[in-house]
Amino acid sequence: MKHQTGSYEEFKTLTLAVARGERSVAPTEPKIWVERIDSGTEKDVRFRSIEAGAKLLSRHNRVLLRAIAEGKPRSIAELAGMTGRAEQNVLRTLRKFADAGIVRMEAGEGRAKRPVLTARKVHFEIDLVAPSKVSPH
Repeated sequence: MKHQTGSYEEFKTLTLAVARGERSVAPTEPKIWVERIDSGTEKDVRFRSIEAGAKLLSRHNRVLLRAIAEGKPRSIAELAGMTGRAEQNVLRTLRKFADAGIVRMEAGEGRAKRPVLTARKVHFEIDLVAPSKVSPH
């Protein structure tokens, strides 16, 4: 799946130009846009599919991301306490976020790992009339 890292303003400018008919979207252009929090030194955000991305970015999991961004937890245990979720559940979700490139794990105090949010926004583009690779039945 094609992706592009950039600012919200860049994404907005492109989208409005397409909507006004000033440019068209080439098949080689990105289908997922990511607004990074840091300077882009992290790996790209990747999902196996749009469905996998939507599942990972569920309302329940977005609460976890918001807690990381706002609470800046110093460990996975602290994040679990902040959100009322079991530590193993939080760790499993954080690994999926890290694999997708949305969170990175930094060394904390002692053996603790500190979750850090690396992407602020993810924008999906879905072509509703493109031929599907999956059977409708």
